[in-house]
Amino acid sequence: MSLKFIMKGFLFCINSQVTLYLDSKLILEMKSQHYMASILIGGTPGTGKTKVAKVLGSRLSVDVIALGELADESGCISAQDKARDTGIIDEDCLVDALVDLVDDKSEQFVIEGHYIDLVPSSAVQWVFILRTHPEVLVGRLTSRGYSTEKVNENVEAEVLGVCQMDALDAFGEERVLEIDTSELTPTDVATMIEQMIRDEATPTRIDWMMTLEKEGRLDEFLSE
Repeated sequence: MSLKFIMKGFLFCINSQVTLYLDSKLILEMKSQHYMASILIGGTPGTGKTKVAKVLGSRLSVDVIALGELADESGCISAQDKARDTGIIDEDCLVDALVDLVDDKSEQFVIEGHYIDLVPSSAVQWVFILRTHPEVLVGRLTSRGYSTEKVNENVEAEVLGVCQMDALDAFGEERVLEIDTSELTPTDVATMIEQMIRDEATPTRIDWMMTLEKEGRLDEFLSE
């Protein structure tokens, strides 16, 4: 399978919400930095980004920025993709909006949604990519009423690790951590994020292609 094929049509990551509780000591340590670096939550649609981010923002008492909403409010929707029922983002416009947002280095945000790789690297402390087993993801997306084509496209993006690759390319190995949300609630995920930040966890990588290949099921989730 060529890299061109892998990347075609999958340059997107949808947001969900992540919840994070930091004790007072950890919050003070973060605020003692010369700027308040933000926490990013990314992942394929259906992995839980939006819910986790909301919980996290509430626990941290910081604003949650949904990139889709920011793009809309900033006039960065250049057109509509009718086939996918989503807006097409003017990335240059969104970068400008993000630069303006993080320019005040005394404020911290939880940022979730599409295009987290566009957030200025200097304003980012942690990046969490939420992952979900493809079989579970099919069920979640189907229950949302997604078309079969849209379900297949998003599941294939998850199998290929598109969100993972984009985040690693933008922020590097050390800042990008992954969490398997297949059997976890948003609160569970928030607790894991808390622990990972406190422990300065060593990043590990989730590889659904390898898992499915070992199970002899890879063809179930990839189009020809």
